[in-house]
Order: sequence, then structure tokens, then C-alpha cells
Amino acid sequence: MFSFPITSILKRALKKGLTPSHKGSNKYLPTGVKGHISVLVYKSGMTKLNAYQKKAVERALKAEKVFLIHGPPGTGKTTTLVECIKRLAQEGYKVLATADSNVAVDNLVERLVRENVKVVRVGNPVRVLKTIQRHTLDYLVQFEPEFDKARKIYEEIDNLKEEQKKYVKPEPRYRRGLSDEEILKRAKTGTPVRGLSPKILRSMAKWIKLQEKVKELYEKAKKEEEKAVNKILSRAQVVCTTNSTAGSEVLQNLNFDVVIIDEATQATEPSCLIPLIKGKKLIMAGDHKQLPPTVLSQEAQEALSYTLFERLLDLYGEEIYEILRIQYRMNKKIMEFSNKMFYEGKLIADKSVENHTIKDLINPEKLKEIPEPFKSVLEPEKVVVFINVRGKEKQRRGSTSFYNEEEAKVAVKIVEYLMKIGLRSEHIGVISPYEDQVNFLEELLKDFEVEVKTVDGFQGREKEVIIISFVRSNEKGEIGFLKDYRRLNVALTRARRKLITLGNEKTLSSDEVYKQFIGYVKSIGGYINI
Repeated sequence: MFSFPITSILKRALKKGLTPSHKGSNKYLPTGVKGHISVLVYKSGMTKLNAYQKKAVERALKAEKVFLIHGPPGTGKTTTLVECIKRLAQEGYKVLATADSNVAVDNLVERLVRENVKVVRVGNPVRVLKTIQRHTLDYLVQFEPEFDKARKIYEEIDNLKEEQKKYVKPEPRYRRGLSDEEILKRAKTGTPVRGLSPKILRSMAKWIKLQEKVKELYEKAKKEEEKAVNKILSRAQVVCTTNSTAGSEVLQNLNFDVVIIDEATQATEPSCLIPLIKGKKLIMAGDHKQLPPTVLSQEAQEALSYTLFERLLDLYGEEIYEILRIQYRMNKKIMEFSNKMFYEGKLIADKSVENHTIKDLINPEKLKEIPEPFKSVLEPEKVVVFINVRGKEKQRRGSTSFYNEEEAKVAVKIVEYLMKIGLRSEHIGVISPYEDQVNFLEELLKDFEVEVKTVDGFQGREKEVIIISFVRSNEKGEIGFLKDYRRLNVALTRARRKLITLGNEKTLSSDEVYKQFIGYVKSIGGYINI
């Protein structure tokens, strides 16, 4: 199976049997390893990239076999990857760029098109954004002369199939156990068949001859189509597709110099192996501090939630790794807790966002009309807020999820007042870790046209203001899957200008990380009791 150069790394990784319990190992790539792709010379003159992004691009291009780009929230991970792809294309290397979802692949294609890279999007056109349809294989193939030849052959096939309708199809009830060859032979020699009229025998023979011609033409049309497809793919500097489609028939005979996988930490290891074996070198980008791939089977969850990105990082460490540090999304106060808790304090808020608040988006006179305590909640200088809501978690019969009516009602009031002071519905996102709370909120907020999603459904997204309902509220201090701190990290890093969190302080504080978060909010004056 592992016949391509890059997979020698995987062989060793898999041989060692690394599982999540082995995390933290700090092995490095052997020195002096010679790859099958020459070390790429870094070109200067990159624009629109910060120093950390440039360093990541430089190291990725110089890496012999594998490189990992760690892109925390808002750090421009995809922008950095696009620069890598553009440079590789300029050097004349053929690149396969993939991601696990169609949305992520389409995002890559849009960015590459803007950079004038010759890109072909392979995949079902129905699942591809309309804005990039002109860059799909299905669209481009229409303009090849071979495709026109194939189209004419298919027209001929249609005519033959229409003619076939005049004759008797050799179904079992007519065949009398005879093969196609025997039917043709007996029709030619006039040899009678018991219980079958000579007329039907001759009719079946004509149907079979037409069918043989149809098969012959199908093969001919398929070859012409393959020629057209191969011409387009051979001209493309970059082929973009999903991880799974990278294993499709259309790409089976195509190999690449470099494979690039975006959102690699949201893809299972087997999913990444599909594109990986088609290239000599691998560059992956993702954030293993955010949510892992969704795995529905509980039995498979532990093993499959450990991604190839993490496996390679644990095995080889910083030798093949670079983190992007400047983020362009969040006010520094929104960034700060996640930065210290999950990113070892390495993140820096860009000057363009470090102090931005909703002050630029609201009418201050309208804010004066808002009653307390909601007026305090909405004050622009209170960038991160925790509202202590003494609600009660509930469960629907037969459901494993939870909802909290009191938190939902507070969230609705906040949305109402945010819009009253000047924010638009598209500025606001309401998220919760629990599906039942999302459904409950959606019903309450249906007239506001505000987006309501689970935390998992909001990964990769952002809004000017985010409201989070943590839901859990009980005497036992049980917080369930809120203990997956990667989910907390995603939730806390979706807001650009204001983050409002709702929860029961007593319940949440039973967990040390949530206790620290509430303590952080108190330290910056954002704690409010309702």
C-alpha cells in the first residue's frame, strides 16, 4: 500500500503504534534524510503576509517530506496555505490540495483563483459553489475537442438504443437458455428452436448486434472523455478536491509532487491517507486545539479522533512544525483566556483588532435607554461578559441533550437589546454546546433572523458578537461533554468585538478550567449576576 516516498514517515509512525495515550513524545525527523523532491528555494517578495506566516511558508517549501502549519483562530491559516500553493505552482510543481469538506475545498479554490493560479476543482458539481463552477472539471471538459467527439458518439448510442426498441430484447422468457452467441448462430443458420418462432429469434439477434455496437461505442466515448479529462488535469497547476474524492477513478492515474491538506485536524486519519499516497511531499494545516473530526461511532471515536496531524506532530515535534501567531479576529481581551489556556501565550492580537469593540457599531443614545442589568452587559468596554444565570437544566424524554429555559430567555433579551442599539442580525451569533438548547433558542429567536448553531457547527466561523449558553446547571456539578476543552476553545474564539457567556457559576466552577475562565472575566470587570 505505502509505495510513495512520504509514506516512509507514516510507516514508522504506524509501526510505533502511537495512540492518544502516547501524546507528548518529542521525536524528530532523522537528520540528513533525502527526499524524492528537491528542496524548494524560497522566493522573496511575498505580500500581505506577516512575519510568522512568511516563516511558515518558507519552512514548508524547504521541508523535504512533510510539514505542519498550526493555525489558531483568526491567524490566516488558509491564506498561508494559498501562498504555499502559489509558490509551488510558480516553481512548476504539481499540487493536489484537499480538505475533508466541500466548503473548505471551495474556499481554497476561490482564494487560488484570485491569485491567478491554474486550478481545477474535481467533484460533484451539485456540491460545488456556483461562484467557482467555471473552474470545475465538469465545466472545463466541455471545451475540449475530444469531449465533443464523445458527445457525438453518445448521440449515436442514443439512436442505436432507439432502434433497439423495434426488436425483441433477449430476456430469459425468450432465450430458452440460449447464450447471445447461440442466438446469433441459430438466427444466421436458420436452425429452429423449440417453442420459439424464427421471427423472434431473428429479432433477438438484431437486438444483440445493436447492443454489441452500443458497447463498442461506449468504450470509444469513454476513451475520448478520458483524453479530454487528462488534458485538463495535465494543464492544471493545482487540482482541488475533497480527501475522499482524491481516491476517485478520475484521479487514479495521476500523481503529484506535493499534497496539501487544509483543515487537517478536522479529518480522520484514514481520510487523510487517501490524498497522501498520491504525492511525494505533504503539507498539512490545522489546529489540534480545536474540535477533532466528527465520528458517529462511539467505539471508533477514541482512535479516529486522533488525527494524522497530531500523530506526526507527536512523533517529530517542532522540526516539522510552525505556529502562526498573529490573529486578525478578536479583541485582545477575547483572545487572552484561550491564548493562555490553549496556546501557551503565543498569540498576538493584530493592532487592527486588539482594541476594537461594538462602540463602532452602536448608537450610544439608544444604549442609555436599555434597562439594567442589560445596559451593563452591552457596555462596549465590557468586551468579555459572564452572566451568572441560576437556571435549571432540563432533558426531553428520550434525549441525551439538555436545554435551559432561563438561559435561553436571557439570550433572547440580549439579542433584542443588541439590535435595538444598532447591531444587525448578521453581526450576532448565538451558540450552545447542546443541540436541544439550540433548537429551543431557534424557536425563540425565529423572528430576529439571528444565526443559532451548536459550537461544533460554528467552527471556522466568526461574528461581531457571540452569545454562548453553557446550559448545565445542577447541584452535583456535572458538566458532561463541556469537559472537552477543545469545544470550549472553539466557543470562546468565535467573537470579534464582544463575547457574552451565560451559565451557572456554581455548576461550572466544579471544573477547574471553567472556574479559571469565570475568574478571568471577573478580573476584567465582566462578571454580572442576574
